[in-house]
Amino acid sequence: MKTIKKQLKSVALILSVLILFQGCTVYKSASVSLEEASKSQTKVRVEKKNGEKVKYTRIVVLNDGNFYGVEPVKWMSNNILIEENSIKKIQIKDKQTSTILTFAIPLVIIGVLAYSLRNGIAVDLTK
Repeated sequence: MKTIKKQLKSVALILSVLILFQGCTVYKSASVSLEEASKSQTKVRVEKKNGEKVKYTRIVVLNDGNFYGVEPVKWMSNNILIEENSIKKIQIKDKQTSTILTFAIPLVIIGVLAYSLRNGIAVDLTK
């Protein structure tokens, strides 16, 4: 019974680490133009003048010369027209910081847990 309990704890730890490694997206604080955002071909967050924030997987320019935000919808993508006069701020994904944080946060958590388990420090996660 003890071995099953140990194995379940190990499986639970591995699954929780995998969930933590899912990733986060960090956006650069500086605003860029629609042209720069379309050239970057990365995730983009658009803040409109009414305060609404919309995230797109990328921004593209179609044959009609208009800018469209690409939203994934199940197995397809949906192009949504971006009205230039309604935009307050456009932020592109900061690839380097996103990658660092995706790995750093789980590693710190794992390190703290490993240290506390090794040294017999009780960690109460219920509070």
